[in-house]
Amino acid sequence: MPDRPLAFWLTVLGGLSLVLYAVIACLSQSFSYGHGYQDRPILGFVGVYGLVFIVYAVAVWRVKRQATEAAPFTLVLIFAALFRLVVLFSEPIQEDDFYRYLWDGKVVASGLNPYRFTPREVQTDNGKEGPLQPYRELTETDARFALLLSRVNHPDVPTLYPPVAQAVFGLAALIAPGSLLALRLIFFCFDLAVCGVIVKLLCHLGRSPLWVLIYAWSPLVIKETINSSHYDVVPTFLLVLALLALVTGRLSVGFLSLGGAILGKVFPVVLLPLFAFHAWRRYGLGKACGGLVLTSLVVACGYAPFVAAGSGLWQGFVTFAEHWQTNSFVFPLLHQMVTDRWLANGIVAGCLAGAVWVALRWNREGNDVGFLRGCFFVMGTLLLLSPVGNPWYFLWVLPFVCLFPRVSWLLLSGLLGLYYTAFYFLYRGEPEMFRWVVWLEYLPFYAVLAWEARRMRMGGITLV
Repeated sequence: MPDRPLAFWLTVLGGLSLVLYAVIACLSQSFSYGHGYQDRPILGFVGVYGLVFIVYAVAVWRVKRQATEAAPFTLVLIFAALFRLVVLFSEPIQEDDFYRYLWDGKVVASGLNPYRFTPREVQTDNGKEGPLQPYRELTETDARFALLLSRVNHPDVPTLYPPVAQAVFGLAALIAPGSLLALRLIFFCFDLAVCGVIVKLLCHLGRSPLWVLIYAWSPLVIKETINSSHYDVVPTFLLVLALLALVTGRLSVGFLSLGGAILGKVFPVVLLPLFAFHAWRRYGLGKACGGLVLTSLVVACGYAPFVAAGSGLWQGFVTFAEHWQTNSFVFPLLHQMVTDRWLANGIVAGCLAGAVWVALRWNREGNDVGFLRGCFFVMGTLLLLSPVGNPWYFLWVLPFVCLFPRVSWLLLSGLLGLYYTAFYFLYRGEPEMFRWVVWLEYLPFYAVLAWEARRMRMGGITLV
């Protein structure tokens, strides 16, 4: 009996996923802020997330088997949009970073500096005239923002979101002040734009555009970008745009976009040597140096409007580097061995420098595949060594997985759903139990990664 066409499988699997996302949206109604923590269906959500990931994995497998078919490519994008629309109005499940986004957005839209004062300082202001007065007035003239400010997490820390983030938050505040839906719609647009750029990268490499399904249908992307309303999709778009521009010869756009990505989140700064080296090998030393200058100017101009905040401009990032640690596997083991946090940070920095050096050696000839594969390697290394392994951070590597599909990274994107069990144990007074969950997240990933490395040494390939 002949195999059914890919369009059939995409329709069936997309429809089933749509039902499961509707279930997640229904479950989300039990996650209202400040209510019924122990009664929240956290394990139910994790279970449904696991089911939708299995359906997604089957869809990826069908694409592997039948990617050469003339399947309706628009079907992938239609379902991608439908998945996001289903959860667009859902309650955020165990996430509250968006309260900071909404507050920062109102501050920026009002012409104020979001790095200057912490939320706690605004909340505890004594009401006298002074530099805090215009910030305090935001809460006095609109009660919504008093409520938002009271829900900002880590209120004693200045915002750590860089200037591009502030621009996006400010845009949302101008469209609809204090509206989570406005933020989500902006993220939705950037999310689909990422899909579009990935398709162009796939076509540039001569690969089927159907591989965009890895990102477009990813439960991790849909949960963290739309339901959790995490902002990472914006700098991810700028990064993939920079990659596309560089491999297609538009160097100015590439280095400008890379600067924007760094202004969106500091992660992509580790790719700057790879961008410069690729530009040098392909277009000459002058072009590479010009690109470095252009990226530096973009970053400098982005921070220039906020320099009046002084040390507040960096305090949030420094606090992050000094104290935050969650859902990571390698860093806690390293920290335990060396005991000193900054020494552990230094070792991670040294390992990242080594990863950059390896990636540069891989791409000595300056070809596009080597450049993109090297960027994947460095970004993956960064995320795996980071002290903070929040699921939404791993959105950064999924565009690369579309270009170089790997079972290990696909598996990790599913296992990261276990992160939410941390709250289940926390609400029951057993937070130490989550240490074992972290092992369940990462050990299967590393086992498959080792298997893939062995296959590659033997001349085999994974998925493509």
